[in-house]
Amino acid sequence: MLRLLSFASIFVIFAAGIVERKGSLSKELKEISGWVFVDDTTLVAHNDSGNDPILYVLNLDGSIRNRCTISSVTNVDFEDITTDGKGNLYVGDIGNNNNTRKDLVVYKVKTKDVLKNESVTAKAIHFSYSDQNKFPPTAKNRYYDAEALAYYKDSLYIFTKCRNEPFDGKCMIYGLSTTPGTYKIKRKTYLKIGKKGLLRDAVTAADIYKDELHLLTYSKILIYTLGQDRKGTFKTQITISPLSQKESLAVRKNKKIYVTDERQKVIGGGTIFVITQKKAKKK
Repeated sequence: MLRLLSFASIFVIFAAGIVERKGSLSKELKEISGWVFVDDTTLVAHNDSGNDPILYVLNLDGSIRNRCTISSVTNVDFEDITTDGKGNLYVGDIGNNNNTRKDLVVYKVKTKDVLKNESVTAKAIHFSYSDQNKFPPTAKNRYYDAEALAYYKDSLYIFTKCRNEPFDGKCMIYGLSTTPGTYKIKRKTYLKIGKKGLLRDAVTAADIYKDELHLLTYSKILIYTLGQDRKGTFKTQITISPLSQKESLAVRKNKKIYVTDERQKVIGGGTIFVITQKKAKKK
């Protein structure tokens, strides 16, 4: 059942988190673009466009425990991964930099097979955006790239990456069924992330844990509380320095947030950041 997410504003004092560096990833994951916890000590990750459709099973220190190929698919632009906590993983081939793709898909695979096997067969959830009529749309309407996918109350949610010119920082939110098939999905609502451009205010990953939505950009994490009425309220922001290509976020059971970035020749990367939240105080 698709459930509507909507968001309201509240004034808070931004509460910095404690950000620690806890190791680095193998160069096999130099273009990591998504990861998710499947239990308290295990992450599953993937690279983005142009790489093999491999899911990497990782320990907390980033060491590789298993490699599992999704058979008979191409990694056009894998951008995020999520779990329903019911034995399934969902891999979002949802990257759409130029807003021209007509082959967007989420792959559904069995978690137990990914953890143990060398390959896994996926079921496909194909979708298109019901409000996209041009490929690409005009420069001021390019809301159809996405790098963030999360599961919440029996549905998948896609959070888009603003590609507008001029940049307006809006993140559109769409709901998608977890049942394999073909869908035209409708926009549920949107968030205003900021207007400082792609490097600071474009969403690159998402995770929802215990009624808290976490959104990642290259420089920060934004956290929203989801109430019983399904409305979201801004909670806090955590800045992560230095600025780098951070595209993977996962929340552990103890509410520690794991973030990592792609490797770049000039600025480096492949770092595992572990963030502990501090409480935000209302004004």
